[in-house]
Amino acid sequence: MNCKYRLLTGTSYGGNGIPESNVVKTSQFLLIHGNGVKDPKRIAEMVRLTRAVEGWRPMPILFSEDDHFNFYKSENNMISAISEYASWGYFDPGASDYSGGYQCPPVDWGINSERKKAFFNLPRQVTGS
Repeated sequence: MNCKYRLLTGTSYGGNGIPESNVVKTSQFLLIHGNGVKDPKRIAEMVRLTRAVEGWRPMPILFSEDDHFNFYKSENNMISAISEYASWGYFDPGASDYSGGYQCPPVDWGINSERKKAFFNLPRQVTGS
């Protein structure tokens, strides 16, 4: 079969896990989770450890979830991830009440909670926009 589109592949582990060599060797990007990681220094360490796994080659590292919300602190998980040139995905579980969070339906996609406002303010600060 001649496929017209190229789909990138990857998989993720639970929070605080480092991908194993077989995953690193066969993935086009690496998904890691910051869930449960309380110390921002560990986020940066996770990126460095991931890059040290056998089979590593330059590819995107993405924190697809992180339940750390201290956006007002100068050291936080998002800043630690981007300081190591990894992306950081915002995970906001909310309370499944429509107004809070983005994770559990129904979802109000607005920036209508203090947590959402704090998150969206941080990229603004980082990028200087």
